Amino acid sequence: MSLRYRLGGWLWVVGGVISLFACGRGGKQTADLIQISPTEKQRVIATIYSQQEKLNLCEKERDKGISPEATEVYPLDGEKYLVEILCFMGAYQGNYQYLLFSSHNSTVKKISFTTFTMQLENRRITDSFTLVGTPQFEPKMRILSVYSLARGLGDCGSFARYRWDGFGFKLLEYRGKFKCDGRYSPPEEYPLIYP
Repeated sequence: MSLRYRLGGWLWVVGGVISLFACGRGGKQTADLIQISPTEKQRVIATIYSQQEKLNLCEKERDKGISPEATEVYPLDGEKYLVEILCFMGAYQGNYQYLLFSSHNSTVKKISFTTFTMQLENRRITDSFTLVGTPQFEPKMRILSVYSLARGLGDCGSFARYRWDGFGFKLLEYRGKFKCDGRYSPPEEYPLIYP
């Protein structure tokens, strides 16, 4: 059994079965139990890694020292899975790629995300197949939150929330604190940039 903290919740892995207990906002707590069998998880992971060259997985920058076992697989419905690949770890956060896996025909599709450049001047919207930061996927709400640090102190960075709409992730909210001033504030309270 292992326990991993993800932004806003705890992830338990017991005998290969993933369970997520998420803490809601405002003091409320909700428990969502999402399970995928170890056999099915391994099948999904094996299929993806057998196609890593064709998929250009992690833009060919995946750290080979990170085991495929670090891959998370979240059921979206009876036959579709959201797959979270840890490409590599930086000093204080990871670089991730997300894929949509269909068990019906074992197809894999890379998922693109709308994001912003983190430059103070000339900030612009862009699309990316990888995300940097600390992600948390809330299966019941189909919400992916990503907190990205601009530096290890954690006093600046960005916070994005995306919702799965059945076809891809739509940007709901993007916040950024780009002035690194030595004062911490919760990323959910950073100045709103989008919408």
